[in-house]
Amino acid sequence: MNVYKRELKSGIKSFLIWTISVSAFIAICVFMFPEMKGKMDSVSGIFASMGAFSSAFGMDRLGMGTLLGFYSVECGTIMALGAALFASMMGSVMVGKEEKGRTAEFLYSLPIKRENVMVEKYFALMTEMVLFHVTSFMISLLSILAIGEKIPMNELVLLHSSYLILTLCLATMCFSLSTIPSCTSIGMGMGLVLFLYFFNLMANITEKADWLKYLTPFSFTDGATIVLEKKLDWTVISVWIVISLLCLIGGFWNYKKRDLRS
Repeated sequence: MNVYKRELKSGIKSFLIWTISVSAFIAICVFMFPEMKGKMDSVSGIFASMGAFSSAFGMDRLGMGTLLGFYSVECGTIMALGAALFASMMGSVMVGKEEKGRTAEFLYSLPIKRENVMVEKYFALMTEMVLFHVTSFMISLLSILAIGEKIPMNELVLLHSSYLILTLCLATMCFSLSTIPSCTSIGMGMGLVLFLYFFNLMANITEKADWLKYLTPFSFTDGATIVLEKKLDWTVISVWIVISLLCLIGGFWNYKKRDLRS
């Protein structure tokens, strides 16, 4: 487990920065709710009638004067996009950073197969993603308790479960892409995330682009749908889990076959 421990140790700084930042933004949004609650009741109709902007973020279907409506739009956007960018950043550099940093001799000197290196690196990445979400979820619960609101536990668990699955899928895809020497940059992974996020916005804005939701994993994190239906879209989730696993298999195969540079 030397590689696993080393990856967790080397990524602790980035993990803490992103976890604290995203959790802090969520807490700030929650603390803002009591102050804006009364005002939101009076402007919910305005938000719902803002056309494409309302549709893009689900404000045409949720009341912004309620904790769930406010949380799913404000905190949900921060959580989904922040977690996705964190996943892309960590996944994109996990495999090739030894070669890029000219420290690959560490791996070559260990009596360990390439497959095992990949497994330990991947488990380290998944550990970071899970801890990130556990921490942010706990901060969300504590923040809601601090403002004296009742915790809508079922809906929050569903929302954060969708964000966790999204993050694991994107982290896996970026991790797999990073086995390709030309795709080891952080910009490549973040660009992919923003591209997929844009697809989701377009799918929400107009019915003519509704088919785009099948091309992005952000579609199953739609807060309005989750809150109103009180369930996750396991059909779409299953498709993206399969896609992620296929990417992972391809990444393992590519890493095993490629020439490693020290």
